[in-house]
Amino acid sequence: MIRYLEKNEKLNIRSIYEQCFQDSKEYTDYYMNNCLKNNFVAVDEEDGEIIGAVHLIPKTVTTGKLKTNVFYIYGVLTLEKYRRKGVMKSIFKYILSDMYEDMEAFTYLIPSDETNAMIYRKLGFEYVMDKELQKKEEARKKPSHSLILRKAEPSDFPRLAIFAESAMEERYDVSLTKNRDYFKKMNDLLEVEDGRIEIYVENKVVVGYRIVVDDEAIEEVLDNETQSMTWLLNEKKPYAMARIINLRKTLRLIGMRGVGQFVIEIEDSVLPGNNGRFKISYEHTNIKMEPTTEEAEFHVTIGQLTQHVFGYKLIDGLPEVCMKHGFFINDYV
Repeated sequence: MIRYLEKNEKLNIRSIYEQCFQDSKEYTDYYMNNCLKNNFVAVDEEDGEIIGAVHLIPKTVTTGKLKTNVFYIYGVLTLEKYRRKGVMKSIFKYILSDMYEDMEAFTYLIPSDETNAMIYRKLGFEYVMDKELQKKEEARKKPSHSLILRKAEPSDFPRLAIFAESAMEERYDVSLTKNRDYFKKMNDLLEVEDGRIEIYVENKVVVGYRIVVDDEAIEEVLDNETQSMTWLLNEKKPYAMARIINLRKTLRLIGMRGVGQFVIEIEDSVLPGNNGRFKISYEHTNIKMEPTTEEAEFHVTIGQLTQHVFGYKLIDGLPEVCMKHGFFINDYV
């Protein structure tokens, strides 16, 4: 039976979590004691035993000047003896159907490897973001005397948030909301992970930051004048996958460029309500979407459409939504 755990049941997930993941005790303690209570946990049970689970972490994302809540899918696990028996597919269909009924716009996840990415692809997920590789330590530039690089303190978080929100809005169409609470929670987690938030300051003005774990920048945002200090190479690998749940809501949140209309036929093997031929008329965030019998100009799967909407892999002729590489998130809880 598939269901969501009640609040007083959530800690029952710890045993199967530790069997399936190799996280440190410190990280597991932090997640179970500080994060789990705010998350949803969908489980499949057999004879009262949890045999598979998916964690849904509520996240606030910024789309242009708007903010909306979406779910980050995390902690996907199945007991070893139940793997390759459709347990995870069934849980995903359950949670995705729930999201559709609740009119969620989209959801996202970070596959642990390409094998899992292939599984998620069958459920309508596709890559929408690449992660840049790191420069070797000896190739990283050091700040000049006028540019200060130091560990960020809690007192820095308000102005760090102002810098980050402005930079995100300028560069990306969809990004995690970087408010003061984001940096506070990130800092608490980094204390467990032996990481740190580093901040660049020039003439008392914040001009960049990076989040560092194991001497690797898992997130880095610098202003244009500070770009020479980047640890990132211009080499990338696929990183984050997303899936559109409700196309009209996603388009309304992000907004389309210009004015126009088109007819599109969508194939979605998981959410039947997305299947069909639709006429979409648009004027920026004013989106009208209705079934039609008119001939389709475009035939796409929900995964292909997701990649196009988030600017990762464009479909020739289909009006653009996000700018190229317009999706920016990270995988921290």
